[in-house]
Amino acid sequence: MFKYAVSLIFRRKLRTLLTSLGITIAVMLMTFILFGMTDLQRAILTQFSSVFKPTDLYVSSQDFTMMGGMMSAPTKEEEEKEEVIINNDIKDEIEDIDGVENVYPMFMITGFDVYLEGDDTPYPTNFVQSVNLSGNDEMYREFQGDNPVLGKEGIFVSKFVSSFFEISQQDIIGKSIFLKSVPQTSFVSGANRNVLGKEYEFKVQGVVDTSSDAFWINTQKALDILVDTGGFVDEDEYLDLIGYSQLLVTTQEEKTLDVEEYMTGEMGLNVISSKTVVEFISTLTSGLTIALIVFGSISALVASIGIINTMIMSIYEQTREIGIIKAIGASNTQVLLIFLIQAGLIGLIGGILGLAISYALMQITDPFLVEVLQEQGFNAIEKFFYFQQLNAIYITLGSILVGIVAGVYPSMKAAKLDPVKALRYE
Repeated sequence: MFKYAVSLIFRRKLRTLLTSLGITIAVMLMTFILFGMTDLQRAILTQFSSVFKPTDLYVSSQDFTMMGGMMSAPTKEEEEKEEVIINNDIKDEIEDIDGVENVYPMFMITGFDVYLEGDDTPYPTNFVQSVNLSGNDEMYREFQGDNPVLGKEGIFVSKFVSSFFEISQQDIIGKSIFLKSVPQTSFVSGANRNVLGKEYEFKVQGVVDTSSDAFWINTQKALDILVDTGGFVDEDEYLDLIGYSQLLVTTQEEKTLDVEEYMTGEMGLNVISSKTVVEFISTLTSGLTIALIVFGSISALVASIGIINTMIMSIYEQTREIGIIKAIGASNTQVLLIFLIQAGLIGLIGGILGLAISYALMQITDPFLVEVLQEQGFNAIEKFFYFQQLNAIYITLGSILVGIVAGVYPSMKAAKLDPVKALRYE
C-alpha cells in the first residue's frame, strides 16, 4: 500500500509539487512565527540580562507596567490603597533588610531640552536620570573617560548621544551639556512658572554604554534642581512630599527573592526585578505567538483545500485502478489507507521543503538582522536565528497531519467506490 501510494505521488510530479507548495508556504510562515518569536524573546532577555544584574532591584511607589490603568477598569480598593512616598525613612528601612547590600537613590528630571555645546539642535528625549554609581559599575557596561566618579557638575552620556550630535565619544568628553527649560505647554499639561527661564550646565565626564538614550547626573545635583524648579523650601520638604523617583537596591544573590517579597508584601512597594521582567516578556511574547499562529493557520487551511482538490482529481484519474485493486481483494480500509498515505506524504514533502527554505533564509538574513538590532542598541546579540529541532519536528508532524485531515474525504470517497462501476469507468 505504501509503495503504491508513493507511485501515485510521483506519477504526477508537477501536480504533487504545486500542491505541496501550499503546505510549504504555510510551514515557512509557521516556522518564522515559532522560531522568530522564540528568538525575539531570547534576544530581549539576553540584552536585558547584559544590562540588569539578577541581584539588582528597582523600587518604585507605582506599578512600572501601568497595566492596571490601561487594561482594566479601576476599583475602589485600588483607590483606597495608600501610596508610599519613598523618602529617607523608607530608604533606611530597606537598608536594614537582611540581604540588602546597597541602596542608591534615583531621580528623573523632565521638562528640559538637552543641548550640546555649540549645537542648536536639542536631543530627541528630554529627560535626565541620576544615580551615584561609578562609571565602572556593571550597570553602565562600558565607560570611556578620565574620571569615573560623577561630580555635582558632571554628566555621563550614552553612546547614542555622541552619535546623535555627530561627534566622537572621545571628543564629546569635556564638552558642556545644557538643560534648558521648555517654554511650550501641551493640551495634557500646564506650564510650570518655576521652570521658565531655568538653565543648567554640566561637563561631560564620560561616555557609557547603556544601549539606550541616557544622561546621568549626580543625585544631589538632581535633587537641587528638583527643589529649585518645584518651588520647595528645601530638599527635606521635597523628599517628604514627593520622594525619590526610584531606589536601586543591590542584594545578595541568595536573598534577592526574600528581599523582593518583603518590599512588595510588607512595605507595599513595587519592585522591578529580572524575574518580574522575564515573566512579563514571556507572557507578552507567548500571547503574540498564539495570535500569530491563529492567523498563520489560515494558510494551512488554504493548503488543505489544495490537497483535497488534488486528491479528488487523483481519484477520478485512477478510478479503474481502484476498481482493479478492489477486484483482486483490497478492502475498503486498505484503499482508504492508500490515499491517506498519499495525502500525508504530500504534507510531508511540503513540510520538509518549507523547513529547508526557511533554514536557508534564516542563514542568509541572520547577519543583516543582527546588524540592524545592534544599531538599535542590542549589543549583546551575536546571532538571532537558532534552528530549533523540537519545533521543526512539531511543524513537520503538523504538516503531515494537515495532509491526512485534508485527505480524509477524498480517501473515503475512493474506498466507497463500487469495483464493478469503477472497472467500467472511462
